[in-house]
Amino acid sequence: MGVYLIAIFIVAKTIAESYTFMKVIVVTREAQKSLDRMQPKRRAAIYAKLDAYALGQPVDIKKMKGKNYYRIRVGQDRVIIDDQGRMVMVVEAGPRGSIYKE
Repeated sequence: MGVYLIAIFIVAKTIAESYTFMKVIVVTREAQKSLDRMQPKRRAAIYAKLDAYALGQPVDIKKMKGKNYYRIRVGQDRVIIDDQGRMVMVVEAGPRGSIYKE
């Protein structure tokens, strides 16, 4: 009985800790338009990678030079984000060739 309660406590504590560190993802209107135009498979991959980043899992992320933004690599696509601590704002998403052009 005692071991069972300890196991439940450890699992509940682990679940609670993972949710306390989850970041909130906000998608800008421009980024949402880009995501809506994408194929469903590519869009799902981007959302999965954003969820992984929000949960604190490792993703391929780099700080952009000359800007306060970060980029996340998702196959041939890139997602430009503004990490503001608990909130992550998706600024732009699209193919790697055209995403950096302004």
